Amino acid sequence: MNIKTYISVIVLFILFSNCSNDDAVSITTIEPTSINFIKEDGSILTLFDCINPNETYAVEIRVKGEGAGEVQNTVIEYTINGLAYSMTFDRVETQSNQITLIEGENVAQLVNTVFLAKISYVKAPSEFELVE
Repeated sequence: MNIKTYISVIVLFILFSNCSNDDAVSITTIEPTSINFIKEDGSILTLFDCINPNETYAVEIRVKGEGAGEVQNTVIEYTINGLAYSMTFDRVETQSNQITLIEGENVAQLVNTVFLAKISYVKAPSEFELVE
């Protein structure tokens, strides 16, 4: 064999020996796990809670990470009473967004998932009339 063949074989060997799966960038994928209505203190609002119109409420989204590596920014889309919103996650965390509950049924749903939360808000009558 001539010297050019030896050099070509050595170059190919070096190129292929440096390529491995360990060099690939590992990515953590963010996926939503739940959506809930929450009170100002962060506790979940249940169907049996009394809603005070003077208090602050929010919608909360929890996510998990799949994989072990760099987390890419992930936009999670959701709707509240049919209106579209989104939150951007750059790590595994829980985020909340303040909302105003409407009278009647309030529905929060993660787009393209089965996750949803429902809460009903009924205003108490503001004036009472004494009937004799």
